[in-house]
Amino acid sequence: MLFSALVMFATCGSAAGQQFTGRLMDAVRLTLLHEPQIGAANRQLMLSEGQLRAARSEFDTAFTTGVELAQSRSPLPQALQSPSASQIDTNSASYALGATSRLRSGVTVAPTIRINRVRDNIQSLTAPATSTVALNFTVPLQKGSGTRFNTAAERAAEQVLASTDMTLRHTIASRINRSVNAYWDYLAVLQALEIRRLSENRSLLLLDDARRLAKGDEIPQADVLQYEAQVARDRGLRIAAEQSLVEARTTLMLAMGMAGRLDASMPAPSDDFPELPAAVMESLSRPWPHSALAARFDVRAQQRRVDAAEILYEATRRDPVSQLDLTLSVGYSGLRENRSAVAAWQALNAPAAGLNASVGLTYVLPVQGNAQAGLVRQRAALAEQARLELDGLLQAAHATVSVQRAGVASAALQLEQARQQVRLQTQVFVDERKKYRLGLATVLDLLTAEARLTADELGVIDARRRLAQALASYRFETATLLGEEGEEQRVTMESLTTLPELP
Repeated sequence: MLFSALVMFATCGSAAGQQFTGRLMDAVRLTLLHEPQIGAANRQLMLSEGQLRAARSEFDTAFTTGVELAQSRSPLPQALQSPSASQIDTNSASYALGATSRLRSGVTVAPTIRINRVRDNIQSLTAPATSTVALNFTVPLQKGSGTRFNTAAERAAEQVLASTDMTLRHTIASRINRSVNAYWDYLAVLQALEIRRLSENRSLLLLDDARRLAKGDEIPQADVLQYEAQVARDRGLRIAAEQSLVEARTTLMLAMGMAGRLDASMPAPSDDFPELPAAVMESLSRPWPHSALAARFDVRAQQRRVDAAEILYEATRRDPVSQLDLTLSVGYSGLRENRSAVAAWQALNAPAAGLNASVGLTYVLPVQGNAQAGLVRQRAALAEQARLELDGLLQAAHATVSVQRAGVASAALQLEQARQQVRLQTQVFVDERKKYRLGLATVLDLLTAEARLTADELGVIDARRRLAQALASYRFETATLLGEEGEEQRVTMESLTTLPELP
């Protein structure tokens, strides 16, 4: 099973598969092991496997065997009584062995063997044992006839099982994508907290400079108050960033299914945001082929559900309303006398000359036919509903992939611009600080430059986060997050942080 293969991969990659050391792949492994929805989807797959076996059980062979022992006493009429017998004392034993098997063509085959041994004090003085061997057939000629109809439930169950497997894969990819995005959020918040701390430190340095300048009467005391206000503002933003870190860490723990198992000592992310080389950006200018969307796990799952619904609909629509069954039976009877109960089976070896045979017809015609008509309408509605859901899913998938492609390109371009802004704003801040010391700039100019520098540094972190999340989400939407198709699909760092190749 795909789930088993991925869990095996998850447990062999880190110490006991239970430790989070800060690596992105650790988050993936823990998600595969502990995320509840993945476990629920795997149980749903087991349920579908059971439903398929139940559908196949219709064609299982059932063996039957039975033993019946009886004793009866019946009074004789006065005219038939004798000094030695005033009643009939009867002892009987019956042994039966048979099997019933319904073939996929609709024919029912039922071989049977039956032995009856009767002994009484009036008639069966020789204790005869009689046997009957028969091979019985029931052949549907109208309703219920044909392999296509009789195997419809089994074939539909096979499609449902395949659909459930695709749904499991989609759930795995979805949960992994969720954990990856939470990991990048955690890293972004951690780096943003560091920026806030640096900003607070810069404000403290500016405050120290202002106090020295004010002490030497080089700037008015009012400027010092503005620096103090800026320090208080930056300290408040740093405290808020620390709270955001707690929330991001909790979100990642929830995504991995590890809430309550990890605490504040949880390691910080050790993998950095991925970079997108300019050379691969050209692939984003080419649209993802619409036909490739059929490879998405959710689309494939829905297509299987459509196939299952259409199988049931076609089988019901083509099945006749009236029922005409032909019954056939061939066999023989045997007899043995003066035999013990253990030797009664020897009656099978003394058949009468010639075969026993019977043939019959049974015809059933529902007058109103409401059951058949109602079932056809239900199956038709379910098939059409499944097709409409598939169409809607394909449209949504096409739109989502287009948006994700644009999101990756946009995030890459914004990251480039944000880095340029930081480079320029860093120089602006240095220049403003020099101008302020020379009396060529106001305190407001310096604080504004510092605030913009902090905002631009945070903008770089946010742009890197959005690019990393866009790459993972784009992989998810194009069904390439789990790597190559196959039972042993693998999640790799490459499949989480790079663009997929066009099919």
